[in-house]
Amino acid sequence: MSQQFYEFIQKEKKTEKHPAYRYNIPFSVWQTRTLEILQTVFSPMYKNVWEHNWNNSMFATVTKPYYYCNFEERVYEIYVPTTIDAFNHMHYWRIIVKVYQEIDEESLTKNQNSLKNPYARPVGVIDSETICHLAMTTTEEHRHKLKCLWKAGGRKAWFKGLLRGFKHQKKRGYFTPIIVHQSPDIAVKRLLSLLYNFLKTRITQLLKRLKLQPWMFNEYLEKRNNNSLLMLIERYSVTLRTITKSFLETFDWLKMKLKDLYAEIGRQNVQKTKIKPLIEEIKSVIHVFKQKNSLRNVDIPDPPLIKRLIVALNS
Repeated sequence: MSQQFYEFIQKEKKTEKHPAYRYNIPFSVWQTRTLEILQTVFSPMYKNVWEHNWNNSMFATVTKPYYYCNFEERVYEIYVPTTIDAFNHMHYWRIIVKVYQEIDEESLTKNQNSLKNPYARPVGVIDSETICHLAMTTTEEHRHKLKCLWKAGGRKAWFKGLLRGFKHQKKRGYFTPIIVHQSPDIAVKRLLSLLYNFLKTRITQLLKRLKLQPWMFNEYLEKRNNNSLLMLIERYSVTLRTITKSFLETFDWLKMKLKDLYAEIGRQNVQKTKIKPLIEEIKSVIHVFKQKNSLRNVDIPDPPLIKRLIVALNS
């Protein structure tokens, strides 16, 4: 690391008021962006992934999408079809996301029990559940508590005081992650990565139960061709083939959306790098529009663009 770059990093750390100071956006924008990304990822999945697998002449078990989105309550819920049992009952993976401006132990406990009650009730069985809490930041009280823990007991005590995910039921597939980040794209990216890894583990366990080797799934990940794998599973039954096919297509969809989200985050970082010098230049001259001197006619109000610039730069 060069000396000039090191000095720049130290200067940035001194001026940093919050670990996520680079993402200074209003909560309304953060909330809307978060729910919009979730809608973009999950809402088209029924038409593109699940309908042709589970709503056909053979099964007809998932006849419509089951999801719920409420911008006022800041909640998004989706049911992912997983397997079908011997009684022709469809099983679902329930994913529900709650969005917060600030989060701490009190707000987490208050909302956790209410989120266990389904908003949309599918015709079937829930065999796994993910209750995710997405927050823009933690509360001032929680940050102060962590600071006191660090002073009193060091890193070990500080680590125990962090908000961390947990299993809300003593069953496989029931867990509650907590994600805090000031960037909505990065927060949703972390959530999708978690769901992606969980689905990958579930597919691997399914192949193990069928006495198939894990390298077959790894080969599918490399070659992106599921024909050979599905032909092997079809020897067991057509139902198992459909279950595996639905799993793999859901997995591929999440991977594609994650890739798109990574690309969007990269574009935003490039735009921030380009526009940051311009913002600093505007900040250096914006005071001219606020001061009342002989060069300005005080009877003429500032243009609307200047007013919005002043509000945005001072926020």
